[in-house]
This record gives sequence, structure tokens and C-alpha cells, in this order.
Amino acid sequence: MRLNRSYTGFLIHGVFLALAVSFTEINTVLPALIIQSGGSEVHIGILTTIMVGLPLVSRLLFSSFLQSRKRKKSYLLGGIYARMLAFYLIALLLFSSESFSSAAVLFLIYCGLIVFTMSGAFAGITYSSLIGSTISPKLRSRFFVRKQFFWSLGILVSGLCLRLIAGRTEGLFRYGILFTLAATMLALASIGFWLIHEKPEPPQKGKKQSIFRSLTHILTRDRTFRNYAVSANLLSSSIVMLPFYIKIFITEYRLDSAFIGNIVLLQIGGMIVSNLFWPRIIKPLGFKGVLKTQAILGALMPLCMVIFISAGMDFRIIYFIVPVLGAMNGAHKMSSEAVLVQISPDDKRSLYSGIFGALNLTSAVFPILAAALISAAGWKIIFVLVALLPLTSLIPISRMVCPIDIKKARESARNQIPG
Repeated sequence: MRLNRSYTGFLIHGVFLALAVSFTEINTVLPALIIQSGGSEVHIGILTTIMVGLPLVSRLLFSSFLQSRKRKKSYLLGGIYARMLAFYLIALLLFSSESFSSAAVLFLIYCGLIVFTMSGAFAGITYSSLIGSTISPKLRSRFFVRKQFFWSLGILVSGLCLRLIAGRTEGLFRYGILFTLAATMLALASIGFWLIHEKPEPPQKGKKQSIFRSLTHILTRDRTFRNYAVSANLLSSSIVMLPFYIKIFITEYRLDSAFIGNIVLLQIGGMIVSNLFWPRIIKPLGFKGVLKTQAILGALMPLCMVIFISAGMDFRIIYFIVPVLGAMNGAHKMSSEAVLVQISPDDKRSLYSGIFGALNLTSAVFPILAAALISAAGWKIIFVLVALLPLTSLIPISRMVCPIDIKKARESARNQIPG
């Protein structure tokens, strides 16, 4: 009963979080907000670094502290309420944006998003730890697939609302409405966390190691985690480029900002359709199969973008590229969380989460670097080079030993026993 309550609590949180995510979608809504506020490629690079890179790096600051806590649920709730407050404050800013200069609006938006991402990193460590401690290993694969399904439905509903709001409101006022709705959905998402039943963890035995000594020890001893860290860095290069696709679409085809609602729905559609295929991939190949699929899509999409636009194709390429990007983004959201939970020991999951964030340097540095290179050399050259990075991730992915590999090895051993 307690296990079911935790399982249900995490699913409830996932549904309302999906609603919040669409209203402030990092790859579509937020880049459009930055552009409308007077930003450029560099400003989008800063945005992506804050939203993707900063949470991962900041996990290093919190993981050692959270690892030693007997109970983590209160920190999870504190994190989500801090994120809710940050969104409400950004909404107030956008409703009164006429009182500020464009530079001030951009600066204050960044400040609010920094609070949002830092508190999200604080909550993210405890989230992974509580999933590992309250949901049994047999149910985890089913949980992540089911969560992704409900996540997609929630995103679809909020995407339809977003399209309606984008079509009927103008200026930064529309984004104020979106941030208000997102903050409200986060408040409702916290209900799921209250349902989680957590048992206090036993105190750690032995001398407590520093986070940096633990990092060296884990990287030296845990080959699977080491290969996952390498592959995650290479795969992240394709994910952090997603906001730049939106900037290119808006610039190349002179799209109205109201069209963002259509782009969000296309991305959601790709994510929902892809959910029909992930269980078919996970069953025989595990989450490694999802990682490999993401690697292939991450290499193909930037090349398609360059080829299609260079060939003079019109804006209708959006109806092909964006759904595929949605599928790729869905694979990333599902597999990155699931793999880390499955390959990390139960008693060190918070520590692994923090170290993983510290090692995911691509998400922290690459957006700013990509923005600078695009400004200097043009987006087409950079997109061709970026396509090579996720492709090389196939090597470390194949070297990982995940639960699906252990299962296959045991089945093979049983089949070889005579009689």
C-alpha cells in the first residue's frame, strides 16, 4: 500500500509538472520570450546555460549535504515551492514590463530563472534518491515509461492552452499569463510529493569522504557510470541546441511569435507518438536502446536542418523537424533520469546525482560556446560540426553495463548449462 502511494504520488507530480513545463517550455516559449524582449543568439545561449547547465553543476554543491540527510522529502518540497515562487515573481515582472528597459527585463528574467534552476537542482537530487528508495527495481522501468505517457498527455493539454493564449494575447503580457499558470501547476504538482512515504535512511558508516574524493573514487571504480557520464556529455550537445532551432526558424522564415503555439504542439505531437515506440525498444534493449536512438536523431536533425534550408525549402519543414526534435527530447527526459537511477547504488544515489551533474560540462558550457560560434561563423557550419558529437556517443553507450545486459548474461548462462 505504501509503495503504491509513493508510485501514485510521483505520477501525480509528473502530470502537473508536464502542464507547467509546456507553459514555460525551454526550447520554444523561453527563446521566443528572450527574442521578444530584445535578445539575440548570445542571450539564448545564456538562457540555455541557466536552464540546462546550471542545475547540473549546482548539484555538486548540494549532493554531499543531501546524501547525509536521513529524510529527504522536506527538501524536495522546499525545492518545488521555491520554483513556484520564482515563476510568480517573473510573471509579476512581465505584467509590469513597460516600467523597465529591455536590458532590465532580460536581467530580471535571468535572475528569476537562476532561482528556479538552483532550487530545481536541490529538488532533483532528492527526487532521484526517493524514486530509488520508494519504488522497487521491478517497477521502475514501468514507472518511467508510464510517467512519460502521462507527461505527454499533460503537455498536450497545456500545449493547446498555450496556443489559445498565444493567439489571443500580445506582447510580454501573454508570457506573464503563461508563467502564472506554470507556477500554479507547480503548486498542484507538490500534492504528489506529500503522498510519498519515506523511511529514514540508516546513518552512513565509516569516515565521510569529501565530494571531490568521492568523485575520483567513483570514476575510477565504476566503469558504467564513467561511460554514462561521457555519453551524456556528447548527447547533451544535441539537446542544448534545441532553442537555436527556434531562433533560426523565426529568423529565416520571419515567423510571428504567435506561431510558437503551433511549434509547441508539433513538438508535443512528436513526443506523444514516440511514446508508442519506447516500450518496444526498452523491452529488448533497455534504456541503452533509447540512448542510441537519441544519438542517431541528434546527428541527423542538424544535418537535415542545414540541407533543407540551404535547398530553399519553405517553412513547412517545421512540420517534419520539430516533431522529430520532440521525440528526441522525450527520449532524453525519460532515459537520462531512468539510467542514473538504475546504475547508481541505493545508498549513494544522491551522491551519484551530484557527481553526474558536475561532470555534465557540456550542458553548462556548450550553449554559450555555440552562441558565440554561431555569431562568428554562421549557424550552418556549427550545425554540421555539432552533428558529429552525439554520433560518437554510441561508443561509450555500448560499453555500459545496465540491468538489461545483466539479465541477458544470466539468460545466456542458463541456456549454456547442459541438461
